[in-house]
Amino acid sequence: MDSTGIIQVFLVIITVTVIAGFAGVLYFLSKICEALAGQQPAKAPHAARTREEPGVVTQPAPVEPAMSPAKIDPRNMGSLEETLGAISEKYSLAAFTLATTDGLLIGSTKPGGEDEAARYSYLYTQGRLHDETGAELIGIPYRGETVVGIAHPSEHLSAEQMSALEQDIRDTLQHWV
Repeated sequence: MDSTGIIQVFLVIITVTVIAGFAGVLYFLSKICEALAGQQPAKAPHAARTREEPGVVTQPAPVEPAMSPAKIDPRNMGSLEETLGAISEKYSLAAFTLATTDGLLIGSTKPGGEDEAARYSYLYTQGRLHDETGAELIGIPYRGETVVGIAHPSEHLSAEQMSALEQDIRDTLQHWV
């Protein structure tokens, strides 16, 4: 083999190595993006910024509770998605999805809910009720089947909030499904 052939072999090896490295970097970036997609920062109340004058003490804005006391009545809502949106707002959820244990989407507050329904339904059937992205999975018995609620809370929900969320899901299912 002459020197030109040896150089060509080395160039091919270097090219393949660079392509494999680039593919690996893209793979890990996509995994990071998926992990971050489920974690949205908590929305701060919109406060108008004004110039502070010396000697003037400003009062902090009142903090809204994580769960509003208002009961959600699905009969007053126009659609399943509107009801899920109201549930999301009530419990300060970044997103909320309902799915069957088979992975079929029932309804969601975010686009691309089909993929989320399939992924988290599988995790639920494996016995995992929490995800590394902070998602909480809730199994609700309904008409002899189990409906999986996939909640992405901005902070961990208490047992009382989870119980109230389950009841709101039951009411929603009875009206819309």
